[in-house]
Amino acid sequence: MAKHDYDEGISINITPLIDILFILLLFFILTSTFDLESEKAIDITLPDTESEQVVETPEIFRITIDSDSRIFLESNEITVEQLLSSAERKQKAANDFITVISADEEASHGVVMKVLDSLRLSGITNINIQVR
Repeated sequence: MAKHDYDEGISINITPLIDILFILLLFFILTSTFDLESEKAIDITLPDTESEQVVETPEIFRITIDSDSRIFLESNEITVEQLLSSAERKQKAANDFITVISADEEASHGVVMKVLDSLRLSGITNINIQVR
């Protein structure tokens, strides 16, 4: 039987491999985007304006209208009738809130006007239109 002589001094150094793995991990962490606001998940393009108004309030009743003229309330797609009933419930439940409409510049003007009309019919008068 042949005897094999193994050199105990030869080993694989995994330190460079670990360094590369940490660099890749850091790269993916820094280049990935985190969508912290659910409203950002709806793809809309806001129109530009020269003036701007910063709105700070504890509670926002947000309505979003995308480029296909679909209406979203807090990231859930709804109809104009559902918006009217939700707005009426919101008006009765809380008085200290602000309503913000974020409408894509390609959205139908008629849909935006239906949303505004539904809000006014529900008794909401403090309505803001978000722009870029």
